[in-house]
Order: sequence, then structure tokens, then C-alpha cells
Amino acid sequence: MRVQEHVKISTVATLIALPLLKKDAWIPLAASVLIDVDHYLWHAVTHRTLSLRAAVRYFGQADPPQLAQARLLHHPIVLGLLLVLALRTRSRILWLILIGLVFHVSLDAIHVAEMNHLKWSLSEQAHSICQQCGRHVPALQLHTVHVARNLLDRYNPAHFIVLCPECHEQAHATGNRA
Repeated sequence: MRVQEHVKISTVATLIALPLLKKDAWIPLAASVLIDVDHYLWHAVTHRTLSLRAAVRYFGQADPPQLAQARLLHHPIVLGLLLVLALRTRSRILWLILIGLVFHVSLDAIHVAEMNHLKWSLSEQAHSICQQCGRHVPALQLHTVHVARNLLDRYNPAHFIVLCPECHEQAHATGNRA
């Protein structure tokens, strides 16, 4: 899921929770958005650069590796440790941070499930044939041709095509990406 989408959905959730959380509503919002700093830190250490532009380029490539090391703060063990710490200390702030982190991870899980379903259904419709070059490829990749402005339309199959890895990489290299 794109950072902008996380920010939009988390902001709406914060506005809904505002009457309940009052002045503390910013805590889960910040946690939900800032959790993705683990991606940047992993990239900085692994690639030995502090360039945010390089990290955005890396994670924006056609089919970026989905490495557990790049998602440390998303890991169930980290979330479990924070849960134990929140329970033991009875800290409202830790609970609010945990709520924000779990909200973010839940959005990621929904996103992955939706994207996998789209990839499967569009690959089935295309009979595993790349929509760009026409080659039969058993493992097509999902390419976004249009980013929906409306989050409710985010997973509309009309916004995606399936491509072979080579055509997908070429689509991203020529700027034909969302």
C-alpha cells in the first residue's frame, strides 16, 4: 500500500476516534504512518546510503523484494513484545502506539490479499499471456496502470494489467507506472 493511502486511511480513522481519544489521537496516527521508517532504515543500512530518493526508487521498482528484514516494525514478535510491555506497564501511550502499528499492519494484510486476488484473477483471464508482448508466462506480475483517486475504487481490476517480468520492468523504466 502506498504511503499516501496509509496517511489518508489513518487520518480518517483518527478523525473517527477523535471524540474518544481527544488530545492523544495523534499518537496512533503517528505510529500508523511512521512504522514504515523500518523500510528506509533497512535500505540505508543495506545499500549504505541515506538518500530518501534512492529508497523510494528501490521500493518503487516493478517488483521490489518483499524482505522480512525490511519490515522489522511490522513483525509479529515486535508487536507481541510491545503488547507485553504495554500490559506490564499499563501505559496508555504504549497502547495507543500499538493500536496505530496494528492498524497499519492490518491495512497491509488487506492490501496484500486484495493484490494477490487481482493478480490471480487477471492472470486467469489473460490465460497467463503477457498483455504487452503476448508471451505465455506462468508467473505474470501485476502492474498498476491507473491509481484511483477514490480509495474505495483502489482494487478495481480496470486499473491493473498483468505483464511478464521483463515487460513489467520496462514499463517502470519508461515511466509507464502509477
